[in-house]
Amino acid sequence: MSKDSVKSNSVNSADYIKGLPFDYIETYSLQRGEEYNAVIQTLEPERNSLKVRKEKRNNLNENEEIRLIGLNALLGVTQYLIDDTGRFHFSSQRTNTFQYGNETISLLINILLTKTIDVNNWMCAPIYRDAIVFYNSSGEIISVLNICLSCEAMAIDSCNRVVADSSTYEMLRKFFKEIGHPIDS
Repeated sequence: MSKDSVKSNSVNSADYIKGLPFDYIETYSLQRGEEYNAVIQTLEPERNSLKVRKEKRNNLNENEEIRLIGLNALLGVTQYLIDDTGRFHFSSQRTNTFQYGNETISLLINILLTKTIDVNNWMCAPIYRDAIVFYNSSGEIISVLNICLSCEAMAIDSCNRVVADSSTYEMLRKFFKEIGHPIDS
């Protein structure tokens, strides 16, 4: 299936959270910090070198082709907490775990239930640095909510957006700060 034929779906944040049967959540921070920046600064020159060789000479061996594909996936514009193969992003760090019924969960649900009236559509590619993973009692992932507080964007994955009111993002910033989750890049 070509990228052009992939359909993007949207759901508002209230419908998303109302339709989500979960038992606990974990919050994650990703794509931030000195260690992350150091890894990126190491990998980007390698990717650029392979990319230039492929474009100019098309002389990559099979291992180099595989490496370039991996680096492109790792360094692409929009990264998600969990990739298409089910692996967590290399920079992800779990920051908290909360059981359903906890007042922190109630606060999160109320934030996501905020009526969607004013939606900002920034013209930037989101950088998902924050995420919430919803689990069932067996520890299976029910859903992942990737959050970009800068662009005010949320997504479940590359094909499924969650639309929220602009005030929701300010409440999420406060929520993350209150639970000790880093939100600055």
